[in-house]
Amino acid sequence: MAWTLAELSKIETDTLRKSVIDTFLMESQVMDAIPWETIGQLATTIVRMQDLPSVGFRKINAGYSSTEGKFEQKVENISLMGCYMDCDKAIARAKNTVADARAISQVMALKAAAYKFNDKFINGDPTSDPEEFKGLKKRVDAVYSEGFTDQYIDNAGTSGDGILLSTGESHNFLNKLDQLIYSIKGHNPDYLFMNKKMLLALRSILRKEKLLDNTRDMFDRIVDVYQGVKLADIGVKADQTTEIITSTEELEAAGAAESTSIYAVKFGIGELLWGIQEYPLEVTDKGLLEATPVYRTELDWPLGLALADPRSIGRLYGIIPDSST
Repeated sequence: MAWTLAELSKIETDTLRKSVIDTFLMESQVMDAIPWETIGQLATTIVRMQDLPSVGFRKINAGYSSTEGKFEQKVENISLMGCYMDCDKAIARAKNTVADARAISQVMALKAAAYKFNDKFINGDPTSDPEEFKGLKKRVDAVYSEGFTDQYIDNAGTSGDGILLSTGESHNFLNKLDQLIYSIKGHNPDYLFMNKKMLLALRSILRKEKLLDNTRDMFDRIVDVYQGVKLADIGVKADQTTEIITSTEELEAAGAAESTSIYAVKFGIGELLWGIQEYPLEVTDKGLLEATPVYRTELDWPLGLALADPRSIGRLYGIIPDSST
């Protein structure tokens, strides 16, 4: 059975594992949404339709033409993500700390793991680091090179002008955003991922046009919604300052203004984009180590992404959130 972490959190009975899952969900809207398939191996082969069979008409007493559809196979690999959460025995046993030192060190490590996953979900590039999985940026590049040009859209506003500069720039941007949404299978992606500045600018435009809706997540936090699609700031890397989706990603085609991107995603196991894991997330309390006076907790999660339908992802680029960018 496939689960999202949000669903798994509701039924998890192991206190330690539930605390880990909930920390991930607090720090990653991706992990809140993505469904996971347990494959029991380090790689899986994805079979997707390439060409459909021909369908025609026949004469009375005649047969139909015989044709077959074509398939293609893609291999998706597992990456071994995890960490050790260590706390020195002396610090763990100190009575003058304001909180449980070991618990704090674990929360810090889990936050870092969530930020790492968020980063690689967008920027993962196994050609530069074979140990990480391929993220959305490289996957959109790949489907574009395969001929799915609708999945890679240039905002194409006036060179150097931000989308908040004028009504014309705002409406041009909304037209392109609708084009991105329409490019996704079923014309209804689950999420649009962007950075903080982009989310604030988009929220401003949608509020002005009376197009902004809201919902709430499992922690009762407000989530912005446009045309039924959830909007999310994917956040920063573990250094707490570097944006995962930057505002200096690429140069706008028409000029030299620095710009950013929005990524659209639709999740679905076996058909769209989904998470794969060799086995589910494991959290093990190793106790006090023999070699050093350190308490250790181990996080181990062999995971990756799998893409069956190129139309389940897309990217709108060349967006200047404001004229001062």
